[in-house]
Amino acid sequence: MLTITPLTDRAIEIVAEGRFTSAEVGDAFNRMTAILDDMPKLDVLADVRGSPSIALSAITEELKRLPLVFRMIRQIERVAIVADAQWIRTASRIEGAVIPGVHYEVYERHEEAHAREWLLRHTDVARPPAG
Repeated sequence: MLTITPLTDRAIEIVAEGRFTSAEVGDAFNRMTAILDDMPKLDVLADVRGSPSIALSAITEELKRLPLVFRMIRQIERVAIVADAQWIRTASRIEGAVIPGVHYEVYERHEEAHAREWLLRHTDVARPPAG
């Protein structure tokens, strides 16, 4: 399941959990098109719950939407990933390292409040204090 919720005039939250189908991915891309039309600069809080799985047809759907993916990359400034699964956090760090111009930060579940504060630009400190 993919749920997209506006947070501010420049930020959205995407909650991802369970298995993603091509229909859900297609609907999410349609929603993102409308959001990008309204928000020239965008920050994304991605809340990845559990260890989601993706149907092969959903990957095909994403590949069909590559022009939109590139548009998203140009418009997104900050991404905060909050994930339960270590493999999601690792993949997100790799993704953040290879996508130019987007500030990615990856958080564990217990850091969710700080992730939200950073994403909403209530703080410029990307990492919560140790301790």
